[in-house]
Amino acid sequence: MAAVDDVRVLAARGLFEDAIGLAAQIEEPSDRVDALIEVALRAAGSRDDLMQRIMGLIDKSLKKIKEPYERAYVLSRLGHLHSRIGNVEEASELFDEAADSIAKIKDVREKTLALALMAYHLTTAGFIEDGLAAFEEAFNLAVSANMDYRRKLDLIIEVANFIEAAGDALSAGDALRFYEMAYDIFDKLYVSQKAAEVEKKMDVARTVSDFGSPEVRKALLEGRYMYALKSLQKRLKDPQDRFIAMLELAHWLKKVGAPEYFDVMDEAFKLLEGIGLSQANVQKAAAILTEMGSPERALSFALEIKDPEKRDEALAAVALKLAEGRDFIYAREVAGKVGDSMLRARLLQEIGRIEERERWEA
Repeated sequence: MAAVDDVRVLAARGLFEDAIGLAAQIEEPSDRVDALIEVALRAAGSRDDLMQRIMGLIDKSLKKIKEPYERAYVLSRLGHLHSRIGNVEEASELFDEAADSIAKIKDVREKTLALALMAYHLTTAGFIEDGLAAFEEAFNLAVSANMDYRRKLDLIIEVANFIEAAGDALSAGDALRFYEMAYDIFDKLYVSQKAAEVEKKMDVARTVSDFGSPEVRKALLEGRYMYALKSLQKRLKDPQDRFIAMLELAHWLKKVGAPEYFDVMDEAFKLLEGIGLSQANVQKAAAILTEMGSPERALSFALEIKDPEKRDEALAAVALKLAEGRDFIYAREVAGKVGDSMLRARLLQEIGRIEERERWEA
């Protein structure tokens, strides 16, 4: 595998001819294809003749791979490659071929891992629903496998690790579904440390749900907060997007008690001074600020929402957040601004219940 790593390094440096030459020297066909895929991923969009040559070498090597597990792995990687370069139909066909190869695998452990690998590549290729379904199938296969309990447990955990890794590669909104699946497995198997790690990843993904790219979430989990901020500012050209992204980032910083929170909030509101917000972003700002425990700021955005129903929803959320903070007078004042009389009545009742509960607990 060292040769594959060497090819990867050359391709990363843009030395595609050298990388292809080194890949061609790899004796094992599956490793050779693996290496060529690495070159193709880096070379995509450069020269058509180069890509055609790489694909020709891949096809030639693929014909020599007969073992079902290796063939399934290589086909699923190829499916991912074709999806990345825009050949979606070709990608779909390759994944179908991979599934056919998996069906021929007799060993239940190999079959489960091949399914999990295909599920990972399906997911990262953009076939989210198919990836989830394949992971579910891999999990069920592992659970029903006729093997020693310890080996079965290890196999299920391996599947969960693949599910977690798929989540790591996705945008925050999509990642949550995979993290929830992985967390459920780790939690039920009492793999406490892994469950805690995935739970934190879920919390980050929920907090930075709109602009939490894999790179940003990784930086936040590692405590590299200013790197995350710079990454967002570099990637997001629309100032409205940058403002919402900075609010999401500030929300996470406040959760973990990072002092950088104040600087990010100040920078976000300085940016706001020079821009206007769409109604959708006004609603997002109100929701984020409410959730992060800044109801006064949230109220100023909630009052700008033109849609009566959405405005009432935002005001209700602010009122409840104020009540949870024991500011019952202000909470009732905000509740009084809710236009829907039935919602307003229910809201006032809920504020009363919160206040009564606080009295009993005091």
